[in-house]
Amino acid sequence: MLRVSFVLLSLILLSACYTPPEKVRVIGEKIVVKQSAKGEVYYDTLSAKAPSFCFTNHLGKQVCAENLDGKIWICDFFFTHCPSICVQMERNLLKVNAAFKDGPHIVSVSIDPARDSVNALLSYATKLGVANTHWDFLTGDKDSIYRVAEHFLANAAEDPNSPGGFIHDGNFIVIDRKGRIRGFYNGTDEVAVDKMIADIKLLQNE
Repeated sequence: MLRVSFVLLSLILLSACYTPPEKVRVIGEKIVVKQSAKGEVYYDTLSAKAPSFCFTNHLGKQVCAENLDGKIWICDFFFTHCPSICVQMERNLLKVNAAFKDGPHIVSVSIDPARDSVNALLSYATKLGVANTHWDFLTGDKDSIYRVAEHFLANAAEDPNSPGGFIHDGNFIVIDRKGRIRGFYNGTDEVAVDKMIADIKLLQNE
């Protein structure tokens, strides 16, 4: 009886000392979407996963969401002549890029495809010093780009009263190997970016 009590006490002490490993939550397993059918309003659910897309990168190559299957990746929205937050965002993405030997893959999507041609994106990437194969600057059909931004709950729109003629948020969106959205991080905040780097390292070990 004494031996059993000792074993039970040991198990209790061990469980009290155990700290579960830190994990990165899955953002919104389900997103509720308001829709209308036959004049009636109802609610549907969609998986909080990255949308499908096919855009052209700064090297003139097609990049599709399917190419990122099985990879951890980051998505952000920007435009090359942005006079405000984009500079800080891309500077912080350079920091993220330098923190990892190989990946995560970075996808920077222009919200001004009319001006951000392949050549414009290549010039932008060159000035930033991006020379690896896991960072794509993308352009494509404007409606498709805005659809992808909307799916990511990203604010992106033309606005003649805003600097550069566009408004957009500065979030970095992290997607895991299963295509699930795992976090939104303020790309202009170094503390948030450091948190993102730490979270990506956790995701790499999942």
